[in-house]
Amino acid sequence: MMAVLMRREVITPHLGSGHILAQSARDTDVWLGLYLPSGTCIGVLNTQTHPRIENGEYGQAMQFWAKMDITVLSFPTEIKLSGDAWASRDQGLREFHFVVSSEEHRMSVSARIDDGLLKGEVATGGETIPLEIPVGKNLLLSGNMGTAALNVPGIEPGDEVFVDTFDPMTMGVSKAKLSCVGEEAIEYGGKQVPTKVMVTSVGGITSKAWVSYDDEVIRAETPFGFILRRITQGEAMDAIKPDRDATELLGLMAVRPTGAAVARGAALMRFRLANPPEGKALPEDDTQQREGDDRYVVRTPPEPVDPSGAVLDDGVKAEFLGGDTFVQTDHPLIRGQAEAIIGGETDTWQRAMRVYEWVYASIEKKAVMSLPSALDVLQTREGDCNEHTVLFAALARAAGVPTRIAIGLAWSDLLSGFYYHAWPEVYVGRWTWMDPTLGQPVADATHIKLLTGSLDKWSQLLAYLGTIGIDVLETDTSGPNTIESDATAETQP
Repeated sequence: MMAVLMRREVITPHLGSGHILAQSARDTDVWLGLYLPSGTCIGVLNTQTHPRIENGEYGQAMQFWAKMDITVLSFPTEIKLSGDAWASRDQGLREFHFVVSSEEHRMSVSARIDDGLLKGEVATGGETIPLEIPVGKNLLLSGNMGTAALNVPGIEPGDEVFVDTFDPMTMGVSKAKLSCVGEEAIEYGGKQVPTKVMVTSVGGITSKAWVSYDDEVIRAETPFGFILRRITQGEAMDAIKPDRDATELLGLMAVRPTGAAVARGAALMRFRLANPPEGKALPEDDTQQREGDDRYVVRTPPEPVDPSGAVLDDGVKAEFLGGDTFVQTDHPLIRGQAEAIIGGETDTWQRAMRVYEWVYASIEKKAVMSLPSALDVLQTREGDCNEHTVLFAALARAAGVPTRIAIGLAWSDLLSGFYYHAWPEVYVGRWTWMDPTLGQPVADATHIKLLTGSLDKWSQLLAYLGTIGIDVLETDTSGPNTIESDATAETQP
């Protein structure tokens, strides 16, 4: 999840001169550093573009490479991103190849876009999965933490445009609004460089970039404090030396609450949500309800004893029993493992419990900075909340248990705050939250759900980062909730 959040730093599409993409007559080679608010460099990026003609179409080829070194709860973690793409001046993105890797975890996506249809394949967990997504025409590539050299902004101060962008990290298409809000001189290489100030908004998330009149990003800022800054190749080489100190990142993203004390294992929590994204309310279900304009309550229910009550209609049931690019429910390896786990069990809740127990016991609790894929997790048997959740969802759905993915916050005694987290929900007469990462058959009431959905929804968390506040009004630890010891749970919050 952190990888997705970190790479959604700046999107700088172009729409000008009657073309989708600006046609540059020169090659570019741009190095950028990724910095925390403290000034610590945690990663570098390199993008290169080359004018090229393919099948009579003018366009640009791009290669990009990025490396980040961070520490999450004392686990040093490295993530690498690389790839290439080609975009037509008149028709936008036409083809791309994208790879994300961390230690032994690797996922690649290759695709072409023709007549509004993206067709390709995803390679993960030693398997190749076909990919087909309707995307519309005149599509642009979403910027991989500053890969704006492909989609240089050619608009002038006062201009505003809307374009569709495709994000290869989440397989999602978004509408981007790009505004040139003015001009400003910014320092680079000991000189004041004239730039155009670009503001990009996608899904309510706004970032700012300073782009030179040579169409290169000099600096970019996110709403939650990460900074991209133009550096030289020599500075980039110094920044990625293996002996460089990594940085504890998870604590920087934690939400420190005010109000009543919180402890993991609570059966009830009332809270007030401050500064939510405009127009957004938290989702409600059988566990989390709204009690006022900004007040919510989370109640941990007892384990289901009679799940034969309400049933989902066929359309909704099919949605939560099917798979997607990252939750490969129908793959023979997933189905085979699910059958081995559930045996002859017929009760829906007991099937969910068997999947929970297997995932909790079988997956090593370890920070993994990669795209979570159920097939990959099944083979590597390690990961954090994302890996636990996608594998649980795939196995539970294969076992006939309607399952969806929740994305939000969970309390950490270690961090003394709420951190961003994912967990599965199963439908057993009602939607019941489970947490195989933290060892909770029924998730405790210190979980706060912000979104429901698969990987394509995770980028929406950006609207909450660095802005929301939580005022805890009441907690109750007297209710029924099964929870592992805090020492076990905190291995990976």
